[in-house]
Amino acid sequence: MRADVMLSLALMLVGGAAVSACGDDLGDATGSTCPTDSSLTYDNFGKEFFAAHCLACHGAAGPESPKYDTLNQIRANSSNIDRQAAAGPNAVNTKMPQGASVPEAERRKLGEWLACGAR
Repeated sequence: MRADVMLSLALMLVGGAAVSACGDDLGDATGSTCPTDSSLTYDNFGKEFFAAHCLACHGAAGPESPKYDTLNQIRANSSNIDRQAAAGPNAVNTKMPQGASVPEAERRKLGEWLACGAR
């Protein structure tokens, strides 16, 4: 087999594996809902949660994307955040943050806050 054909095949296999791996990175949607009496806001929950657990990697100076420095960035990625780090009645997702332990109660608050529109 020619070297250029072999290289093309190898790149396609690697690319396919990368796409497959990305799909596996997401957990299940938590099924969290927004209670009518929820008091969670960016100022009293989200800002501190992301500073403590996410921004070292997903902040402007961090190595990972997407970035979560602003509330708009968090809202734009809320579904993925829910499926990687939040908890609710349907799932407890612990993929993120990597190597860190976030109590399930905090993950449930994250799920609730995201379900409330990350207000």
